[in-house]
Amino acid sequence: MVDLSAVSPAIALGPLDGRYRAVAAPLVNHLSEAALNRARLQVEVEWLIHLTDGGVLPGAPRLSETEKAYLRGVVEDFGAEEIAELGAIEAETRHDVKAVEYLLKRRLAAAAQAPGVVSADGGPTVLPTVGEIVHIFCTSEDINNLSYALTIRGAVEQVWLPAARGLVEDLAAMAHEH
Repeated sequence: MVDLSAVSPAIALGPLDGRYRAVAAPLVNHLSEAALNRARLQVEVEWLIHLTDGGVLPGAPRLSETEKAYLRGVVEDFGAEEIAELGAIEAETRHDVKAVEYLLKRRLAAAAQAPGVVSADGGPTVLPTVGEIVHIFCTSEDINNLSYALTIRGAVEQVWLPAARGLVEDLAAMAHEH
């Protein structure tokens, strides 16, 4: 039997991946696995910022505005390179949320070489030292619940609602015209 998963070009799993791809393409930014992983990264980053800002974790350093901007930039810059890196990490860990955690820890370690990222006292960034508190007090389900909510909200607010409003406007215009 022919292995259909190896056929090129790739066979779509369903009509949304196949003949309706052009129409459904805007949803990729919200409902794809890559978008889910970007949302997971966002949740992990915001949790880390919350832990350090709120003094929730005794002994954790406070992050400077440049350090917070660096962390949020990791989410903003999430693209093809990070997707590939995350795939490689997940192939090793066999766990999707753990792979996101490891990716963030790598970015924290790399922050020492990032230009302009300094600690609250103006010295070297403390980001490489906070890797061990990434994901602390969280389960994978905590991260996933929030991430799914973010992706669905984004899809509704940025894709579905504008399309629905456009349809209503088009119908209203046709109703007035005819």
